[in-house]
Order: sequence, then C-alpha cells, then structure tokens
Amino acid sequence: MINKIYSHFILIDKCAEETRIVEILEKKIVKFISWYDANPPIIGDIYEAFIIKKLNGGVARARLKDNSIITVRGVFQSIKEGSLIKVIIMGDKFDGKPVQAKLLNEIIDLQKTIETLNTVDKIIYFYFTKDLPRINDSHAIYWDLLDLDRCYYRALNPNIKVNGGGMIWIEKTKAATLIDIDTEKLILNTPEQLYDFCLSVFKQCLAEIKLRNIGGMILIDFPRMSLPKRKLLHEEIVSAGKTIFNDGDFLGFSRLLLYEMYIPRNIGLLEDFYKDNNDFIFQNHLRSLWRKSKEIKSKNNVQFICGKNLFKKINKKKTPEFISILERNDLPINYGELIDLN
Repeated sequence: MINKIYSHFILIDKCAEETRIVEILEKKIVKFISWYDANPPIIGDIYEAFIIKKLNGGVARARLKDNSIITVRGVFQSIKEGSLIKVIIMGDKFDGKPVQAKLLNEIIDLQKTIETLNTVDKIIYFYFTKDLPRINDSHAIYWDLLDLDRCYYRALNPNIKVNGGGMIWIEKTKAATLIDIDTEKLILNTPEQLYDFCLSVFKQCLAEIKLRNIGGMILIDFPRMSLPKRKLLHEEIVSAGKTIFNDGDFLGFSRLLLYEMYIPRNIGLLEDFYKDNNDFIFQNHLRSLWRKSKEIKSKNNVQFICGKNLFKKINKKKTPEFISILERNDLPINYGELIDLN
C-alpha cells in the first residue's frame, strides 16, 4: 500500500492521545516532532515581550507577560533593552532551556498567516519542507507498514557509515556534542581527495544533526589538513550549513583544530522519545490497539490481555472503545496480546 503513495511525504499520526509528525524520504525518517495532545507545543504562537538583556549576534533575552524568559534571535542593533517587541515562538520548552523565538518582522504579514493555522499546520510551516504531500494516519497504519518505531531506534546508533567509505561517530555530553570523522580503511592519496571527503561527510553530518534534533555546541573532529584547505572547508561549511540551519553559527576551527558550530536548541532530542526498551514495547502495544481498531469497529468481542504492569499503563491511556483491556496476573508483568474472539 505505502509503495503506491509517495517516496517523500509528511505523515501525521494521531493515536493514544499523542501526535507525531514525521517527514519520510525513501521509507526512512528524516525529521520528526511529537507531543502529547494534552500539552500541545506553543511553536508558532505570537507574544509581546520586553527585552531584558542584549547578547552578541542579534540575540537577546526577553520576558513574556507571564514572566517566562525566552531567547530571541534576529534582534536589530537599534532595539534597546526595555523595548517592547513581538516575537514568534520557534521552539518548545524542554531540558530546562529557554524557549527559542524570533523577532516578528512587521514588514511581512506573517502574523495574519500564522493565526489562520492550527497546531499541526504551524509545526509543518516552521519545521518541515513546504508543499510535501501529507498523509493523515489516525490509526497508525502507515506507521506500522513502514516500521517507523524501529527507524527511531536505528537512528540513534552512535556510528554511521559514510556514503563511499568512512565512519561518523556521534557522542552527546551535557556540554556539547562531539562528532568524530573517521576515514576508517578509506585510502585518500591527495589533499584534494581528503578535502572532498571532509566536505561530503559534513553534509551527511548535517542530515544526522537535523534527524536527531541535536542542538547547542557541536564539535567536529575532521582529519588533519592544511590551513588553506581548512579555510576553504570553513567557507563551504557555512554555505551548506546555512541552507539547513539559517540561525546556526558556524564558527570555524579552534586551536585544537576542532570545527566549532552552534545550533539553537528548538525541540526535544530524538533520544528522549523512547526512554528504554520497555517504553518502546509499550508504545508499540498502544499502536497495535489503534491499528486493530481500524479493522474491528463493528465488533465488540476483541480483547487485549496483559500482565499487571502493562495493564496499569495501558488502562490510563486512551484506547479504542471496541477493545476490552483485561488484566491477567498469571502472565508476565509486561505481556500483551490481542485476541479476536469471533
């Protein structure tokens, strides 16, 4: 079924009181965001705020009327501390970081456009490629066919093979994300070959950074090359990086020859989606109920039997009314199985 739809599209999946939006390219996740429907994101909302402190690079701290502190980008030099401005929220609250926002450009009638959009449309407007085909999947049918939950798990591998040879290693710490570029067994005979390899690998790094929603300070350890090649690589990095992260700062090589870049944290990390393997299994149980509900709306004798721990969690979630949730103390605590009694 999915093969007859599109090779590149946005899947909007709503079930079990949760919304997930993913951009799919060739049956792989390339970008995602999710939230529980009881607490939808504030991305795209417009507020008035007071500038409380100006920082470097057109960045400022501002205070909303509810006293929340936000980070605002694109602040003009002429705007003074204490000024009242309008901002568009570009990132949600997570990990204790200030909400990210941008100065509302009054020249563009953006406010009127945003106010006509619902939450899902706002997210797509700000985070996803425009004009992609959209599929609304209320029962997780396509999510299951594409096995996207396992795509999440695979996307968290710390090592990624480079197209054409080599390896990328990604390690996240509290202070920064470290990316090591390893030529592995790849033989590079000339400085030009090494330069081309590094530029190609950086473009693949950008895709990984976008997919994993990595933000903050990022340090990339490229193979050593001459100063002229490093300068040329920096220019290409800025050009390529700005096409994807236009509010990112591409700072260049440090004295230790690590390439430094800063990407504003806007949304939660991919690694936060599943806390552990049990959570992964639990989410799949929930989704199996919704998938089954697509088939059995006219029936009432379908049961989901589960162990004690799984029952406690499932029983608190919104599930299809056509399925009875039954606890069985004789089963393993996290066991779950759908049974059609017809």
